[in-house]
Amino acid sequence: MTTDGDPAANSEKPPAGKHAAVATLLCLLGFVGFWAAATVLYPGGTWSDRTRVGESFFGNFFCDLTQPISLSGVANPVGSRLAQCGMLLFAGALFGLFWVVPWHFASGSRAQPWVRGLGAASVLAFVAVPLAPSQRYGHLHAVLALVSGGLGIPAALAAVTVLWASGRRARALGALGALALACAAFDALIFIRHFGESAPPLLVPAAQKIAALLVSTWIAAVALLVVLDKGSVRA
Repeated sequence: MTTDGDPAANSEKPPAGKHAAVATLLCLLGFVGFWAAATVLYPGGTWSDRTRVGESFFGNFFCDLTQPISLSGVANPVGSRLAQCGMLLFAGALFGLFWVVPWHFASGSRAQPWVRGLGAASVLAFVAVPLAPSQRYGHLHAVLALVSGGLGIPAALAAVTVLWASGRRARALGALGALALACAAFDALIFIRHFGESAPPLLVPAAQKIAALLVSTWIAAVALLVVLDKGSVRA
């Protein structure tokens, strides 16, 4: 696999890209496993219906499951820890995305430092989100989420822009990334629009879940193509 799409990438041995991609996929799989367990253990409650029993895929925010006390008022000590572990693994997958995606950039691109730098800063803010539950830290929890998004969206936008100009296969990854980015930006906008409301509309957590699914698909595609590629990562 060649890495001549970026001057800095040329200094790294090709196996480094594959190892980073494998680690990214493992983090993503770990997130799915821990989150599945956390959803099973979640006692219940959403912002619009605190009497609901069990987790609602479109009704609950991800961070609802990281709270030690569910929205229905029931203690959730084990499930909240599993959800926090899952979120940290997702942070690892996001870091992997920003680290691995430059392997798909065309030769001569200078975007790698920006993508990796802004991406790393975004992930650092994201790590603090599940560790600062809103029940204890109030609006700081939401502010950290917004800071993470404010750094991650420009990093993803830079990656998508370069991918679009980097060959046929890279353009396909860019199109998928653009779709994920558009949904994530929409989610951020409506989150800000309803920030501080005691019962935000269902659209807000639903958009978060759809954005997460698209971003996860983008992460998996970016990493998997590096793992499977036996030649150049560029089409």
